[in-house]
Amino acid sequence: MKNFLKRHSLSIGILLMFLYTWTIDLSNSGVLPFQVPFAIALTVGWGFILVSLLMTWVTLGKAEAARLFKRFFLWRVHYKWWLVALFLLPALQFSSVLLTAWLTRVPPDFSRPPIRNFIPFDAPWLALILSWLIFEILTNGEEMGWRGYILPRLQARHNALLSSLVVGALWSVWHLPKFLGTGGNSEKSFFWFTLALLALAILFTWLYNNTRGSLLLVVLFHAANNTAAMFLPVEFAAADGIEHNILTLEYIIAAALVVLGAGATNLSRIHERQMQA
Repeated sequence: MKNFLKRHSLSIGILLMFLYTWTIDLSNSGVLPFQVPFAIALTVGWGFILVSLLMTWVTLGKAEAARLFKRFFLWRVHYKWWLVALFLLPALQFSSVLLTAWLTRVPPDFSRPPIRNFIPFDAPWLALILSWLIFEILTNGEEMGWRGYILPRLQARHNALLSSLVVGALWSVWHLPKFLGTGGNSEKSFFWFTLALLALAILFTWLYNNTRGSLLLVVLFHAANNTAAMFLPVEFAAADGIEHNILTLEYIIAAALVVLGAGATNLSRIHERQMQA
């Protein structure tokens, strides 16, 4: 059994991740005939952590599982990568809103950002931003799966660009329940959403490969992106149609520049690929 799991660790790991998380998401979207309690629904991201650590332990041993977990605490990287993790995606979101306003001659509405749907009372903006950023870091365990477990196994066989695109496709398909039933993205275009995630996956691999596989930095990258989306009218720059989806176009341009600058083989000038079978 151990040899079977080891030979098929990638596919089995993906299957288990989807099984746990899709049960929660399909329930929340009203597709399944039962409702998962809210407290359990909050753990949807932790399913990635549980499966990644369990599969690594079973197939590679306790030491490798511990090594994978310690990547959450890999913080000694060049300060520029901290700046990338914290500010690159929020900057792209903000600039896309301004550019869309300039192109459409329609002013964006900053008066009621999405955060007000969750926290209607007044509070200092800095406190709200930091609180939501911490909430994202603690509840979103996706990066353990996408970049901690799946990406290294793909990069052991393929170049960084192809591996990123495969992760991006899986990442997009994983969100599919949110486009069904009463899911939060049910009125959005899955096509444009997929293009955005394919481009973002390249940026995530670029950050991951240049920080020696730091899960802390990619978790922060993910959290900063989600936090910015809660405080900016991003939907204004991410509607259907190319003329109204400036944000996705900016993601694609940024990903293309990374590929051109860092190379498709490693997406890293220092050529440090994370090889984990």
